[in-house]
Amino acid sequence: MTGRAAGPACHATAGCDVVVVGGGPAGLIAARDLASAGFHTIVVEEHSSVGLPVHCTGVLGVEAFDELDLPRASILTVAHSARFVSADGTSVLVDAAHVRAAVVDRASFDRALAELATDAGVELRRDTRVCAIDVTARGVNVTTPNAVLKARACVLACGANYRFNRPLGLGLPRLFVHSAQLEVPFPSIDPLEVHLGRRVAPGGFAWLVPFARGGESFARVGVMCDARARHWFHLFSERLKRAHGVSADWQPPRVKVLPLAPVRRTWAPRVLAVGDAAGLVKPTTGGGIYYGLLTGRMAAETLATALRDNQFDSLSMREYERRWRARLGPEIRAGLAFRAVATRLSDRAIDALVDLARVDGLVPLLKQTADFNWHRTAALSLLRNASFRRIVFSAIWS
Repeated sequence: MTGRAAGPACHATAGCDVVVVGGGPAGLIAARDLASAGFHTIVVEEHSSVGLPVHCTGVLGVEAFDELDLPRASILTVAHSARFVSADGTSVLVDAAHVRAAVVDRASFDRALAELATDAGVELRRDTRVCAIDVTARGVNVTTPNAVLKARACVLACGANYRFNRPLGLGLPRLFVHSAQLEVPFPSIDPLEVHLGRRVAPGGFAWLVPFARGGESFARVGVMCDARARHWFHLFSERLKRAHGVSADWQPPRVKVLPLAPVRRTWAPRVLAVGDAAGLVKPTTGGGIYYGLLTGRMAAETLATALRDNQFDSLSMREYERRWRARLGPEIRAGLAFRAVATRLSDRAIDALVDLARVDGLVPLLKQTADFNWHRTAALSLLRNASFRRIVFSAIWS
């Protein structure tokens, strides 16, 4: 079985236990855990600097730092409230003291994870692009421009890049969205804002995440939508500039395609796919850091057992998928169902829901059920609310 792209001839190198393709959070935590368990692990990262270019908004629940032993020095600010703004400008503030979201410096966060990984014994090869992945009966050959890395197993952690998925039999995510984001100097505001509506970001939402660095105020501005991300980002950013008196020109945003649903299969003989490479993200927001970290750890646990037992058959590799489905499956199913409903709402329905939240019991309900890393309970609670259902079903039927 191969995952192949054209590349130059290379010389073979001595074998290792695991090659991790990709030096993002998912790959680095998998590598760190494997090296800590005593396995010779190599991470290959195509960019010359870990963490650059920055790929996402960099927000995850504070609880993850204790759960996964993550570096806290990269936290820029912690938010516990968000303002939801509808297309007509109506807004509602949801302030839940128990919900704490850490806004991290993604470059520093990734570099700190890389340092923890190398301290554990991981060999990190930067500026190294993988040309092909070939699975044999005895191991995995990972071809780079300068060498063929021979390993007993491989972790695919290359983000939303699926050139190896088809040859390895993993398939592609069945659902994608488009995003555009930019970090800019911005007047100090509080709290973070989520903007909703088809005239704002059809099929998704837009965001404004404020933070401070070095005594100066910044914000991460972005949109997630079903198409034309640059267009909707431009409209949203111009609206923000007018509202906050910003006159500076902004650089073009970073545009990406994001998965919102798992690939058909997240394992192959001797290969496990984690995080975005497996399509494992929060379907409600597209956030991938937490799911990437969790699945990176699960992959390391699965491979550690396989390496010790020298068992890489289907039953051994499938154990990884069983683990993540047990932990994340209900969240993903609920998130996809909630998203299917939300994306069918008109701006009038969204305006009515935000207005309902201002005058009814939705805010207390969200305060009780909201969790930044886990969305299923809040989504189901909303769908059980009679007033919420009445607005939603009326909009869908019409």
